[in-house]
Amino acid sequence: MKKNNHSLLKNRFMRSLCGLTIALPLLNTMILSKEAQAYSNDKNWPCIQAKVVKLSAGQMWRGSPVKETDLSWQENEDAKNLVSQIIPRRVTLKETEKLIEEFAKKHPVNLKFQLEQSFLALLFETNKVRNEIIGGIGKFSTRQKDLSKRIVINRRKIVEFEKKDEADTLTKEEDQQFAKLEQQLEWDIRIHEEREKSLEFVCEAPVILEQRLFALSQQLKKFYK
Repeated sequence: MKKNNHSLLKNRFMRSLCGLTIALPLLNTMILSKEAQAYSNDKNWPCIQAKVVKLSAGQMWRGSPVKETDLSWQENEDAKNLVSQIIPRRVTLKETEKLIEEFAKKHPVNLKFQLEQSFLALLFETNKVRNEIIGGIGKFSTRQKDLSKRIVINRRKIVEFEKKDEADTLTKEEDQQFAKLEQQLEWDIRIHEEREKSLEFVCEAPVILEQRLFALSQQLKKFYK
């Protein structure tokens, strides 16, 4: 097979593959950084941020202890309604403080109980959302590792095809496989890079929810007298 069959493709790919050849040994460490492993026992965790699977009441609630196993709040419509209003991130903390203040005014007699119930509901719902996000991050990491392995394997195959192409011993069938592999590799590299760009944002999500839970807990505590 004539060498110029792939000359245009090779010029384009060699620019990206040159950088890839240098980067290949780092692909796995890009997915699972040393910093991430230092903070987590989960070797599949790709984030620098520590993996905290469940937020506890003790971390957020100071004062009279509350039992996380107490699910009586599920029958408390007032507490559930308050949480449904303050938990969305689009609602500002200034707005949530006003909503909690109005809630406190409506329950002057059993306010402590209502605030505790609201906190337990808030904790439960926040953990539920965080668990879904953390599970998604784990799947994300697995997909990236699998993609990295495929990039490495296909790059090795392409190197072999390049040797045959240079020696002018490439068969017609191999020529077609060569072209498909080059296209697949370019696509895989693009996907890998785009995913890596989104990783920082994805990893911040559980932390942001934890910070919001703490802020809302403090607002509830403000009326806990």
